Amino acid sequence: MHRTFQTDLYLLRLRAARAYVQALESSLSPVSATAREPLKLHAVVQGLGPTFKLTLHLQNTSTARPILGLLICFLYNEALYALPRAFFKVPLLVPGLSYPLETFVESLSDKGISDIIKVLVLREGQSAPLLSAHINMPVSEGLAAA
Repeated sequence: MHRTFQTDLYLLRLRAARAYVQALESSLSPVSATAREPLKLHAVVQGLGPTFKLTLHLQNTSTARPILGLLICFLYNEALYALPRAFFKVPLLVPGLSYPLETFVESLSDKGISDIIKVLVLREGQSAPLLSAHINMPVSEGLAAA
């Protein structure tokens, strides 16, 4: 009976690990749903605070067609964060290359709370986003320790 339990527990752990890896691989980074603008976005937040470096890696996953005329917009709580530019143009995206786009985020709250920053990739002249991502910002260690 103990051996059967141990075998079942081992198989349960194996299935859980496989499901976890599959979930990580499938939702690692947002991918656009349109075939016309095949984009992939990956975000990295660096720093302990109160100033964080936010790097967006935007990639054109098309095989042959470059993409031009994209905009990036950040939506955030202005009581908690300050960004130097909340809206900017993206340069020409050559297929297959990952373009790092950097900005700095300053945490304004001294209460040790954090929030989500939404990143929208838009086509110039359109209001519907091609791609969106939610970035969970870390708590600012610099302000929390003070």
